[in-house]
Amino acid sequence: MNWTTASRTAAVVAAAAGALVATTGSALAESPPASWTNVRTMNCDGVTVEAAFTPGGVFTSFHVLGSSDVIVPKRVQVVLPGTSQPITTLDVPGFGNNSRDVVTCRYVDPAGLAVTIVGIRS
Repeated sequence: MNWTTASRTAAVVAAAAGALVATTGSALAESPPASWTNVRTMNCDGVTVEAAFTPGGVFTSFHVLGSSDVIVPKRVQVVLPGTSQPITTLDVPGFGNNSRDVVTCRYVDPAGLAVTIVGIRS
């Protein structure tokens, strides 16, 4: 099999997603723990929010700063720099977009990956 760089990256990210999904955190108070240093500015359904990810990263629950809200990712897609095709790195079986608590958030991470997260905000 001839693996392209994108295929290798997708495989590594997918493997990490599988390992990290099991560590999804629970709701927090208004401030995340100090270890949650991965802060991102995201556009969530047209609203700019700051969010702190757990040390496990994008595949685990993340805390919306300034609130007690937590977003639990159910579907994550990334677009690698220099490409246009999204790679699905997390897709929870049975998840549907029909809940009123579903939110879609987008951001570009420091490595240049365009990330789209669809999850439940509670």
